[in-house]
Amino acid sequence: MNLTTGTSLRTLFMLICTLACVAPGHSYLQGQSTGPMLNQAQLKGKKIFFVVGKSDSEHPNDDLLVKRHLEAEGMMVSLVSEDDDAAKAKGYDLILLSSTADPRVLGDRYATSAIPVFTWNTVDYPDMKMSGPERHVDFETLDPSQDFMRAFSVLYGYFPNVTNPIVRRLGIPRSEMFGTLYLQPQAFGWAKPAPAASIVVNIEGEPTHAGVFTYEKDATMYGGFVAPARRVGFYLQDATFHYLTAVNGPGAKDPDLVEWWSGARLFDASIAWALSAPSTAASYDPSALQRRLAAAAQGKKVLFVRRLDTPEGEESDDHIAAHFKELGFIVTEVDQSEPDTAAAGQDLIVISATNSKYKMANKYRDAKAPLLCLEGLMADTLKMANRHRYVDYGEHGEPKESEDPPEAYLEIVGAYSEMAAGLKPGYVKYIKEPDVLKWANPMPSAIIVATLPNSFHERAIFGYEKGAAMADEFVAPARRMLLPVDNPAFDDLTEQGHALFDAAVLWTMSRPDQP
Repeated sequence: MNLTTGTSLRTLFMLICTLACVAPGHSYLQGQSTGPMLNQAQLKGKKIFFVVGKSDSEHPNDDLLVKRHLEAEGMMVSLVSEDDDAAKAKGYDLILLSSTADPRVLGDRYATSAIPVFTWNTVDYPDMKMSGPERHVDFETLDPSQDFMRAFSVLYGYFPNVTNPIVRRLGIPRSEMFGTLYLQPQAFGWAKPAPAASIVVNIEGEPTHAGVFTYEKDATMYGGFVAPARRVGFYLQDATFHYLTAVNGPGAKDPDLVEWWSGARLFDASIAWALSAPSTAASYDPSALQRRLAAAAQGKKVLFVRRLDTPEGEESDDHIAAHFKELGFIVTEVDQSEPDTAAAGQDLIVISATNSKYKMANKYRDAKAPLLCLEGLMADTLKMANRHRYVDYGEHGEPKESEDPPEAYLEIVGAYSEMAAGLKPGYVKYIKEPDVLKWANPMPSAIIVATLPNSFHERAIFGYEKGAAMADEFVAPARRMLLPVDNPAFDDLTEQGHALFDAAVLWTMSRPDQP
């Protein structure tokens, strides 16, 4: 379809429904920036290095339409060939990779770029280290002429995390809401990103299939590759930009319609995120971290839920409670059998691994206070993961419960997060001797900090922001975090393990990252 035909469709649809595709020159980045994201005025003058393929009459595309749209927003766009040297991008603020560029020519030439990359070249995702290599498993391009039913289903995108900065920019009020991404079935690209990615939009009822996803700078991508700058994957294909949905005219005053027809605003918000300054965590300094935590602890109340009469882990629990008191917390210790009304008025709830999930039941799930859980087997009852044991949560190294050997290391994949305690990406010795480490496989809205080595789906440290959708679309009442500290493990933590513990406490109790 050429641009003339696309424009006619756009005009016709607008006349019928007051709904339109993205029009070059129209602004969707109005108002003030949310959090650290750039606003419309700040985007002006940004230099875009736009890598495209060859265009001809038999294979029309929307590359020029994208260029005109960004220029109308005040950005300076340079069209460059797929054959050009990546070094030419020096001095630019953002690299765009169009699906029209040959992925075999592109290869990995932009993978190591220290400039943010926004790409809709789905087939190049593996070379960019943004997805695994297997087509139809790790990534896929859908064409309605080959598979109309599935192409129709991906018209609708779900927002799994309302706290994501891109979704905030859209003004989506509730997680798991969904909107239309195209006006009608078109070519579409999706990928299954690595654990450290943030899934902005997922599709087809499959939470790991991302139409839009991001990697923060220093996030671990595929194969242990660390993102040199921000990365964005987007579902567009060659000639689909003009099918992005938006609302114009009288319909723009209806917030439900604005939320529903979200494709164009999603594109603009993703561009703004890519151009904004990345999140950065403090460098590794356990002493400074403990001082920050001690300052935050003064006058704060911690409810430490433990098994007070336990055959194992009692000494470890005593030491955890003593650590909190030394930091300056006001500590209340309660047994697992006591009602969760004990959480009233508390600033932080910490659930020990000595507790039995079968005796705790659903306690503290609905608590309004932030919650740090040290027992991975309670991930399902706390709505941190689904309910299938050994699939959604489990015990790595537990005799008769796991096929895996005991483990002492974790792999830091979310080094950019405050929860990572300033540790660099890669392996870190967490406990002094190999032992049982619990894990869970959380929802896409979780912030993944660490996984178990060589176990892609076993996420050991992760957190949910307040308002994020957890399992069964349960909305987090406050921050929620999982950190595996099995029964006696607190006394076996390494220096790095103690730093991760303190970072977990500090992040969980801190003010939610919300506007």
